[in-house]
Amino acid sequence: MRRSILVALATLAIVITTYAQEDDRVAQIRKDYNEVKAQIAKLPKMGYTGGMYCMTIDDNPCGGSYPAVGTFRVKTQFYYNIIGGHDPELKMAIDTYAASAQRMYIEVLYQDNSPVFVFLKNNYQGNDDRRLYMKGDEMIQYSENNVVKAYPDDEGNLSDLKAEAHRLLQQFLTAKQHGY
Repeated sequence: MRRSILVALATLAIVITTYAQEDDRVAQIRKDYNEVKAQIAKLPKMGYTGGMYCMTIDDNPCGGSYPAVGTFRVKTQFYYNIIGGHDPELKMAIDTYAASAQRMYIEVLYQDNSPVFVFLKNNYQGNDDRRLYMKGDEMIQYSENNVVKAYPDDEGNLSDLKAEAHRLLQQFLTAKQHGY
């Protein structure tokens, strides 16, 4: 009996330690996110002295109507650093999509050109908001409407957060590779 209690307590301690480590990593990513957002907010005032650059891609800025869609516009902003002649380092991508009544807003925080946090606000799939915290290919935490859940790996997921983060990174790298 005593041994069973010790095993149960040891298992509980391991589980609690694992969750505490996850919470620490999520807290650090949130801190990094807030720092980058604060830098972005200061950019218009700081101009070229801000140390961060912004590249904007604006698809259909005049709001032309697409057949069977209606009004359509996608605006993507890439915030990045260039340090000492090295390749640009993407810090954040913000993607705003509007087609007829559908709206989708995505923010991706990058570290070393790798996504660490993805936020999506989407009215197409029930006005949800989703967050994904990552380290490399490892998922740390996923939530929908502030409820932690398992990450949906099914193909019915119309907006895969990992795929969106990698799509935006590839779009940025392609644009910078061609000198835009």
